[in-house]
Amino acid sequence: MRPLSLYIHVPFCTRRCPYCSFYHVHDSAARMRTTVAALVREIRAALAQTGGNRTLHTVFVGGGTPTVLGQELLRDLFGAVAPWTSTEDTREITVEVNPEDVTAELLDVLASLGVNRVSVGMQSMSPTGQATLGRCTPETNRRALSSVADRFENFSVDVLLGVPGESTGEVTDTLTVALEFRPPHVSAYCLERGGDVDAATGQFFESVDPEALAPAYLEACRLLAARGYTHYEVSNFAQPGRESLHNCAYWTGSDYVGVGPGAHSFVDGRRFSNPPSLQQYLGRPRHNPLDGRVFDARDDEAVRLERLMLGLRTRTGLPRAACRCDDTEIRTLHDEGLLECFDGNRVRLSDSGYLILDEILFRIDARAAGNHRT
Repeated sequence: MRPLSLYIHVPFCTRRCPYCSFYHVHDSAARMRTTVAALVREIRAALAQTGGNRTLHTVFVGGGTPTVLGQELLRDLFGAVAPWTSTEDTREITVEVNPEDVTAELLDVLASLGVNRVSVGMQSMSPTGQATLGRCTPETNRRALSSVADRFENFSVDVLLGVPGESTGEVTDTLTVALEFRPPHVSAYCLERGGDVDAATGQFFESVDPEALAPAYLEACRLLAARGYTHYEVSNFAQPGRESLHNCAYWTGSDYVGVGPGAHSFVDGRRFSNPPSLQQYLGRPRHNPLDGRVFDARDDEAVRLERLMLGLRTRTGLPRAACRCDDTEIRTLHDEGLLECFDGNRVRLSDSGYLILDEILFRIDARAAGNHRT
């Protein structure tokens, strides 16, 4: 039976970070109660329809800021998930947390609900960088990481690269502080446009210097490799055996169900999503909580190109046969330090290659290049 993963999107935040492109709204007690009730209905309906008797392999609760829900609503949410989890088969249950929300009580509550992995949105240890991002102080980051490291064996730290006004040296300092707490996993994301609310972030991204991203990214790759982390996906680094199982489901074509406004799903080869609108989400009929899903109408060629792109994102790479180019192009990419050949018949990107992934996709696949030109 194929593994099944669940993503729960909690769309509430206490404030809007200027760079965030994920769908979110301002929190309020009444809306949070109503939304959790709707999430519970969708979880039950979606897993009954899709999962049947399948046990969830991974669960990821993100947002937004899931921890703004408070203990009671978090218990309601996890109560809906519990029938599809087990201590034997459910390998990973992750919740995103903001550093300023971290308390011993919160971490104890999460652990009591079965959470065995926490993702901490550290972002930066530069006071200027954190102010630019609208985030907490570096001291708050330190306290949060210390508490999480004391309570959870498995946790991840998020770092942002390309913060306006932040130097490569400050990126090094941020990662050095994070590594003091020995996180099993680090995500280093380059600031870039995208997501469901791109228009709201446009002004911020006008100040992001694309030329500053490359040295910051390569420095992160260098430092993390030197500390024993495997660069297993374009933005993700892990100690051996500590890769994010949930995120790997996205990149390897495993089935996953997304619930909540703006959440995406991939089941039995079909993609579908919920519109990024809390109003539409709460307007669904109670007897049909799956109403309003939008199904992807892409053709087989678009699906093939997506698989090619996902393969290029990861350390496992692609079979050479999947590249629609001649050996001369492969050799050229290799000689330019952008592509590595391994295991006799596979290729993958180098750290430098990850920086221009889209360009390499076009170079190894004539159809991709043709679609790009049109």
